[in-house]
Amino acid sequence: MKKSFTFILLTALCLNTAAYAKKVSNKTVVGTITAFDGADNFYLTIVDNKGKEHNALCMADLCDKLIEATDENLGGYKGKKVKVVVGKGNQTDAAGNIMGTMDAFIKIELIK
Repeated sequence: MKKSFTFILLTALCLNTAAYAKKVSNKTVVGTITAFDGADNFYLTIVDNKGKEHNALCMADLCDKLIEATDENLGGYKGKKVKVVVGKGNQTDAAGNIMGTMDAFIKIELIK
């Protein structure tokens, strides 16, 4: 009896873990860069084809170029069409302490 219960419990846990992995898997969004803001963390805003704004931590390679941009046009990237991969990232305070986890753009690809 104990072996049957253990098997059922382990099977349920495995199925639940697979379902959870699907829920936290990365998603892709296509849109246009509209804003970039920063303080302790840097945030990018893109607007998709349906007009929905997506705000997230900016953690992709392109974010370094946006950080260095000194003009309102974000170094020529504002208004550019992009394909972004949305994952999760750690939001930190000025001292580098993790305050929480939130959506993050982990990969940004320019679309011509």
